[in-house]
Amino acid sequence: MNEQTTLAGFIELDHTADRAIRVWASTPAKLFEQAARGMFALMADLSSVSSISRHELTIEVDDLESALVDWLNELLYWHETRHEVYSEFTVLLDETRLHARFTGGPVASMRASVKAATFHDLTIRQDHAGTWRVDIVFDT
Repeated sequence: MNEQTTLAGFIELDHTADRAIRVWASTPAKLFEQAARGMFALMADLSSVSSISRHELTIEVDDLESALVDWLNELLYWHETRHEVYSEFTVLLDETRLHARFTGGPVASMRASVKAATFHDLTIRQDHAGTWRVDIVFDT
């Protein structure tokens, strides 16, 4: 996927010990959606996920970085407790709250295990063209 030609997306980054992704999108909410897709793409082939389970959650927001880590770690909790992989996300985000809907289901095989999203070098920024960007490191 070419960062220059897509409005939103993610790519896996080389990382010495854990796994990492670079995410970009036109808004913070879309950045959170792409971050979730990127995290689960590390774990499984998202094209094999059937969207049979639909869920909603709300998280209180203090700042964007904390909200992103809380969001991803909450999704990992849902994954661990329900044995599902999620592939479709809709995030509504304001200064105090993140509300999300997401769908997914079981998969036949997993690529990798992700234990947690981390704050390691985590900075959400908006570039000169207005695109929101973040690099996320995951404990594996």
